[in-house]
Amino acid sequence: MREFLKNENIELYAYVPLSECKIIKKYLLTKNGFCENAGAIMMLLPYRSHHTPKNLSVYASVRDYHAYVEKLWAKMEKYLKNKHPLGNFKLFADHSPIDEVHAACISGLGFIGRNGLLITEKYSSFVFLCELVTDVAPKELGIDEYVKKEVRTCKNCGKCASACPSNCMDEADPRPKTECLSAITQKKGALTDDEAEMMLANGSIWGCDVCQNVCPYTKNAEYTPIEYFNTDVITELDTALVDSMSDEEFFLRPFSWRGRDVIRRNCLIYDKMKNR
Repeated sequence: MREFLKNENIELYAYVPLSECKIIKKYLLTKNGFCENAGAIMMLLPYRSHHTPKNLSVYASVRDYHAYVEKLWAKMEKYLKNKHPLGNFKLFADHSPIDEVHAACISGLGFIGRNGLLITEKYSSFVFLCELVTDVAPKELGIDEYVKKEVRTCKNCGKCASACPSNCMDEADPRPKTECLSAITQKKGALTDDEAEMMLANGSIWGCDVCQNVCPYTKNAEYTPIEYFNTDVITELDTALVDSMSDEEFFLRPFSWRGRDVIRRNCLIYDKMKNR
């Protein structure tokens, strides 16, 4: 398994028994034939490329990681079934049976930031999480045995809370609070004047990376070695680009789940900023 992950440029991974995890969707385990004696290999997928986006989050500038995970699973399943024909395996990402951030923390892969994101020393918080659930023991897979780690949090320097455009992280701060800007950009329907103004002020069509960018761990964070996230990166989103995308191209983007109307609305708001 180590060799397979190395070939895929996946370097941050660790085994954790399901008995140590927070199970949040047990039916996914039952549906796939797993019992409480199974375990998971947590994997982190760094996604920040050298192409810095201008008006959308880094995660939205790269192609949808769900598509990457599907391709990864196709190769991984073939490899594992050849090596362990009697084993049961299933790769999960996002729609997961366990609390992925918690599992990554107790397996020693990172710690939780004030913004709730998993932070790693090598890639900061610019990582996607996924896990291979299996009933095959880690030793048989060539993976290190589980050594429980405490759930750690960041040093609470306060930079993310201070820089947050909507001031949604600091309960002690008397300034007005609103929803996270990232959540605002994803809302359906018409935005309020204040919400639109926040988008304009921060130049964001989709998402918000302010808390990630000011984090001390981002200063020396490395870029992704995974080629999928370095290819076909969008650095600036506008109405013309959205309208020119075929359905196939559009649905390969992380923001596509909200539909074109929401993205076009945001692009039109952003156009106002450029015409000021």
